[in-house]
Amino acid sequence: MDQFAREFNGRAHFLFIYAREAHPDSFPQYPAHRSIEHKWRHARDLQRRFQSPRTFLVDGLDGEVHRLYSGRPNMSWVFDHAGRIAFKGGWTVAQDLRQALESVLQARHLKREGVRVTPYYKETMGYRADQEGLPAIPEQTRCHQRTCHNTPD
Repeated sequence: MDQFAREFNGRAHFLFIYAREAHPDSFPQYPAHRSIEHKWRHARDLQRRFQSPRTFLVDGLDGEVHRLYSGRPNMSWVFDHAGRIAFKGGWTVAQDLRQALESVLQARHLKREGVRVTPYYKETMGYRADQEGLPAIPEQTRCHQRTCHNTPD
């Protein structure tokens, strides 16, 4: 996401909501948070360590913001310039986010040019391989596999 924040700099804002330490058992130097100050230190360290250009917001110890935005791990959201939800992803997949960002930015550009743009709702299901390091399965591949091989949904 840091790459996107750099690429779309000046055209979109990127926020990282630090909800909780995702894998405290795997990274003993980052144990579960004991206080809000402890959580702030972790967030600042994370931002510095990865030289992230994103704005970091720190959720409370109770995770209220995380729960308000579904409570799921690794969620991604894109809001349009008017604050409407344009994309909600139950897992962060770069190609899905890129498509959503480009769509929102194109709509904003068209509106500024005086074109009437009407949003509509759509829902898709994404798939990811359950093996570490494998990318999400591109949508056109899923459709192709379903059509050619008559595999059930």
